[in-house]
Amino acid sequence: MKKTVIIKKWIRKAYMYLCYATRPRDVKSVFFASFRGQYSDNPRAISECLHKMAPDVKIVWLVKPQFKKYVPDYVTVVPPTLRLALKAQAQAKVWVLNYVYRPNTGIYKSPNQFYIQTWHGDRGLKTIGYADELSRKKRKKAKNRNGYLMSDCDLFIAASDYGVMKAHKGLRYEGEVMTAGMPRNDKLTNLQAYKEEAAEIRKRLGIDSNTNILLYAPTYREAGDELQCQIDISQTIASLETNGNKWICLIRSHSLTKQLKVTQKEAVCRNVSDYPDMADLLLVTDLLITDYSSCAGDFLLTGKPLILAHFDKESYESKNRLLWVDPEKAGYLVAGNQQELNDILKRIDTYDHKHINKKVLQFYGTSESGHASETIAQRIITELKR
Repeated sequence: MKKTVIIKKWIRKAYMYLCYATRPRDVKSVFFASFRGQYSDNPRAISECLHKMAPDVKIVWLVKPQFKKYVPDYVTVVPPTLRLALKAQAQAKVWVLNYVYRPNTGIYKSPNQFYIQTWHGDRGLKTIGYADELSRKKRKKAKNRNGYLMSDCDLFIAASDYGVMKAHKGLRYEGEVMTAGMPRNDKLTNLQAYKEEAAEIRKRLGIDSNTNILLYAPTYREAGDELQCQIDISQTIASLETNGNKWICLIRSHSLTKQLKVTQKEAVCRNVSDYPDMADLLLVTDLLITDYSSCAGDFLLTGKPLILAHFDKESYESKNRLLWVDPEKAGYLVAGNQQELNDILKRIDTYDHKHINKKVLQFYGTSESGHASETIAQRIITELKR
């Protein structure tokens, strides 16, 4: 590690220690961060539930300027400016994050602070963390990433036996694990209870109730910032509409993909990559097509049609990441090319999707309770009283 990196690390650590030592003793705050600046995902679900259960708790969020408009008024927003972000995190009693920081960042956590890691892909197909590093070494493409710092974590949130395995093998976490489920998925376990919210999201997107929604959500490729759309949207929609229904395709790229190249007709598709929270989109989706994204593991809970478009599986594993499981053995519907995808879509109503999804969920050893947000919020309240 270069001397400048080491010096910056210790300066940050010293600054955070000073901020912690001089924090207001009468204020109990919780620091939330999702993907280093979004207002989304598991932290969002926990934050909103916590406010309902304990409105007097100070909720602080790390939010980039473009997402500030989505944040409720009761939230104290901190921009990703290093000094301000470090101060807010240092002075909070509880941290709730969905990403893992690295040792060289110089993050200081007091033994009196409580750190909850919600992660963001409980049932993702891909290897992660240290397991990913091992796969890279086997392919002679290892990179020095300085590891992942999980020794500071007090509680890891999982939603399946598979998710617990990922925490142990992928992140080398050996602490307490809570398997109440992914908070962002509470809505997906009980769609009827969130019909009004789903209708509001549809209205926000400008999609009428008579139009079915196909969500195409490919994952990130490390080979480049721009990702070519793998499936042919026009053929895909045409195959679906052979059954007489009207469809529109929403396209959402991974947060790390700077641009998703789409050369399709605007009439049949819309790019929603800038929409703040994937959980909202899954709530209104009627059919999901993805490739190696963990959103597949979430969408299973709806009992609705889900297809994995593995058009480049060999290339993906050689250039990006290996897969931890064989999707077909797990029970997923998998298409290896556009023709296979078209054939499945033309017969989409003949499949028992609830049974298929239930089988895959059982493969993962899923433990979604539908009340994860409430369970974790109550744990936070308990920790704030210590």
